[in-house]
Amino acid sequence: MKPSRVLLIAILATAAFYIGSFAVLGDSYPTIESSGEEVVAWFAANARAARTYAWCAAFISLGLVIVGGQVCALLPRTHAYIFLGGMLIWAVTAQVQAWFWAALAYRPEDLTPAVAGVVFDIPNYWGPLVNGASAAMAAPLVVLGLGDSTRVPRWLGWLSLVFLAEQSIETITVFGQTGFLAPGGTMNLYVGGILGFAWFGGVIRWAMKELDQAG
Repeated sequence: MKPSRVLLIAILATAAFYIGSFAVLGDSYPTIESSGEEVVAWFAANARAARTYAWCAAFISLGLVIVGGQVCALLPRTHAYIFLGGMLIWAVTAQVQAWFWAALAYRPEDLTPAVAGVVFDIPNYWGPLVNGASAAMAAPLVVLGLGDSTRVPRWLGWLSLVFLAEQSIETITVFGQTGFLAPGGTMNLYVGGILGFAWFGGVIRWAMKELDQAG
């Protein structure tokens, strides 16, 4: 199988698990604004969904590492290390965030509202902190795409710059508490998520072409 086909399958499978992990939670899952009582009630009623969400994270991380390894093969060594470092941090952060959800779903009947609220607050900060890893992935492509190198097309350099800027700004959600700027809220999940999908799509489009030419 051609490397480009492997890359396409890996990113499509990763995207499917990523979308599926949120779809399985439904639209009533708790947020950082939920009370401890609401967190306990949700995990007691949706323990299987929370565990499925965590299970998906394992395959999301696997897919990200496969994709990261293939993209890195197309980059100069230093740039490749920075890109892969960001990808690995992203993959690990996804797993850490998910295992808190799985733990809360293990024995929800034993949770007190105060404990549940504090434990649930921890994974909500994955959004503000994973932005640093996303920025690390985008940065090498900005340098290569907008510098003197012809290794990366200029359109991908500009797209990477937009993504880098948005992810850097998005770190302010670590200070948010409610609404749009809340950790794990709209800015993290939707603004960053949509732009992230667009950026990944651009990277995959470029990488597939390069892998085909190299093969």
